[in-house]
Amino acid sequence: MQQRISLLVIFLITLLFISACGKNTGDNGEYPYGHYKDDEMIGTVWEVNKNENSIVVDISEWEKRDRKGPDMTDEGYTYTAKLTKETLIEREDGTLASIDEIKKGQKVLVNPPRGNDFKGIANEIILLEMSYEEKYARLLSHIDGFNIVVMYKDGKTLPTEIQESVYENVMNILEGTEHRAVAAWVPYDENYVLDYKEALDIEQFPVVLVFNQEELLFKAYNVDDLYDFFKNFN
Repeated sequence: MQQRISLLVIFLITLLFISACGKNTGDNGEYPYGHYKDDEMIGTVWEVNKNENSIVVDISEWEKRDRKGPDMTDEGYTYTAKLTKETLIEREDGTLASIDEIKKGQKVLVNPPRGNDFKGIANEIILLEMSYEEKYARLLSHIDGFNIVVMYKDGKTLPTEIQESVYENVMNILEGTEHRAVAAWVPYDENYVLDYKEALDIEQFPVVLVFNQEELLFKAYNVDDLYDFFKNFN
């Protein structure tokens, strides 16, 4: 018998933050998020709270589908949902799924979409297939240059040499060249939709990863190897 799980959605869209100075300068034309459809509310899972039988979905881009760009403020919106027994959870290919299979970062479609007549109950959650770019969005560079990612286990103290000074030292190495770089410190999350430790064959933490806009270029476990990479990069 097909098991159905229902989702009682807390009828609240939470304003996460508003940046008066920060602007979204997307280059997708007049409506940066115009590819989203009114009747297909798509977002990304931020939290899975099994003890509370709830999930939190980031629907910021879907909420902004009718807004003109590029001068768009960077506020975010979340959709908090509580699980009961009637909403169907399934994969995009139609096979059944459960809350145990929902991971942080998972792209989902929730039916029905939030609207003026929304009663707070979702009939269906579909776990959507994700592209390479979507799975690696936290790591790929969002500029025409390098993204230096220090990945570490949360709660562990980072060695001094791979704290903020590592970025400053790389920028000193790149000074006078045409290369640009940004940096991010990302805690390893084994409950993320893609296990980066397995996917990137990471042997230990912390690890320093260098990405461009398309792929991983370099992986290092000590800063000297990282600095040598940039000194020798052509």
